[in-house]
Amino acid sequence: MRSSTEVAATANTASSSTTSGVRLKKNTISPIGLAALAIGITSPAMGLFALWGTMEAATGPVTPLIFLSAMLVTLPTGISYAVLNSRFPSAGAASTWMWRSISPLAGFLAGLAMSTYFLMATVSAPIMFAMFLADFLRIVKAPISHLDALYCGIVVSSIPVAFFCLRGAEASIKVTVRLMLIESFVVLALSATILFLKGREGGIDFGAFNPGHATQGLTGFWSAMVVGVLGFCGFDVVSTAAEEAHAPRTHLPRAIFITLGGMALFWALNAWVFTLSIPVSEVVAYTRAGIPAVTGIAERYWGFGSLTVDIIAFTGVTALYLSCVQGSSRIVFALARHGLLPAMLGRLAGKRRVPRNAVLGVLVCAVVLDIATLIVLRNGLDVFNWWSFALVFFATLTFMAVNVANAVYFFRFARQDFSLFTNLLVPIVGFFVNAYLLYAAFFSALWSSDLPTGRSVVIGSLVILGVEVAAAIYMRAASPALFRQDAPINAD
Repeated sequence: MRSSTEVAATANTASSSTTSGVRLKKNTISPIGLAALAIGITSPAMGLFALWGTMEAATGPVTPLIFLSAMLVTLPTGISYAVLNSRFPSAGAASTWMWRSISPLAGFLAGLAMSTYFLMATVSAPIMFAMFLADFLRIVKAPISHLDALYCGIVVSSIPVAFFCLRGAEASIKVTVRLMLIESFVVLALSATILFLKGREGGIDFGAFNPGHATQGLTGFWSAMVVGVLGFCGFDVVSTAAEEAHAPRTHLPRAIFITLGGMALFWALNAWVFTLSIPVSEVVAYTRAGIPAVTGIAERYWGFGSLTVDIIAFTGVTALYLSCVQGSSRIVFALARHGLLPAMLGRLAGKRRVPRNAVLGVLVCAVVLDIATLIVLRNGLDVFNWWSFALVFFATLTFMAVNVANAVYFFRFARQDFSLFTNLLVPIVGFFVNAYLLYAAFFSALWSSDLPTGRSVVIGSLVILGVEVAAAIYMRAASPALFRQDAPINAD
C-alpha cells in the first residue's frame, strides 16, 4: 500500500505532465470571493423568492423546518467536501477524488454527474430571471404576452453573465458580491415590514416551527425536501475554484461551512416571516399560476413597491447565474483539459486565462435547453421545477460519490490520518441520507406526481444517467490511455 506522500508525489508529477501550459490563473479568488461564490450560487434572495412558494404549496406552513432539515441532510456531505478539500483541493472535485480513491472510470462518471448537476443549476437560472421579468412586465402592463416575456428573459439574462464571466473569475465575483448585498438588504426590509404590520395585528406566532402543521403528510414533506435540498445545491462550487483560490486547503473548507450555516439561518428566519404573511391557499394559487408567491406578498405589503422585489430578483438571479456559469465552466474545463471532453473546451484565452469556450458552451446549452423546455411545457415555473428536480438527482449522486471518496481515500492511502468520525461515520451518514433522499423524494414523491413535472423528471434523469454510463464505458474501451493518467487536475 502506498503512503499519502507517494500518492501526492505521483499526482503532482502526472498533473504537471498532462496539464502544463493550460492552468487557470492562481491566487485570483480571495477568501471573501470564495464565500461569495458559494453564497451567490445558493443566493440569499432567490432561495426564498423562487423556492419558498413551491415548498409551502407542497407541504404546508412549515418551510422553516424544511430549510433547517435540508441543511442537516447536506451537512455530512459538507464535512466530506471540507475534509477532501483540505487534503487535495481540485478543480475536478468529485471527479478527482473518485478517480484517485476508487478508479479512473468511477472518477470520470463522477465528473459527468457533477458537470450535469452544475449545468442543470445553470439552466434553472435564466428561466428564473424570465419569470420575474414576465411578472414585472405584467405589473407595468407592457404589451407583451407572458410566454414571449419568458423567451425574452431567458436571452436577456444571459448577456451580462456572458460579459462578466468572459472577463475572468475576479471580475465576475466582484459583481456577485455587490448584487448579493443589495438583494439581502431588500429581503430583510420586506421581512421587517411584514413583522411590523403583523405585530400590530397580533398575528405573530411560531407555528411554522411545529411539524404538526405539515398538511400534506410525508409525501408533501419529501416533495418539499427536494426543493429544500435544491436550495443548498451549489455550496460545493468553491471546490471548482481551487486552482484559482488563495490557500485553497485552508479557505475552501471555511467557505463551505459559512455557506451552509449562514444560509440555513437566513432562509429559516425569513421563511418564518413569509409564512406569517399570507394564507397557504394563496401560495398554492400563485404556484399553480406559475407566479412566484413572493410577488403576491410584496404587492400586499408594499403595494406598487413590489416592483422593487422584481428588480431585486433580477440582481439576485444574475448573481446566481454568474456563480453557476463560473462553477460549470471550470468543471467542463478540467475534464476537457484531461482529454475526457472535447479539446476545444479545455483551452484558455487572454491574460486572465479564461476558459472562454467552456463558458460560452455552458451559456449556449442553458439558453437552448430553457427555450426548448418552455416550448414543451409552456409554463415558466414548470420549466424551473423540471430542471431543479433533475438537478437534485445528479447533485445527490455527486454527494454520494464524495462521501465514498472520503472514506475510501483515507482508508487506502492515508491510513495514518484516518479518523473514525470524519472519515467513516460522517461519510456513511452522508451517503445513506442522500440515498434515502434519492429514494423518498425522487423515486417515490416525484414518481407519484404528475407526468410533466414529476414522472418525466425521473424518466429523463435516468435516461441521461444511462447515456453517461454508456459513454464512460465506451471511452474507457476506446481510449484506455486517458484512464492511465492521474486524476483531473490537482490544485497544488
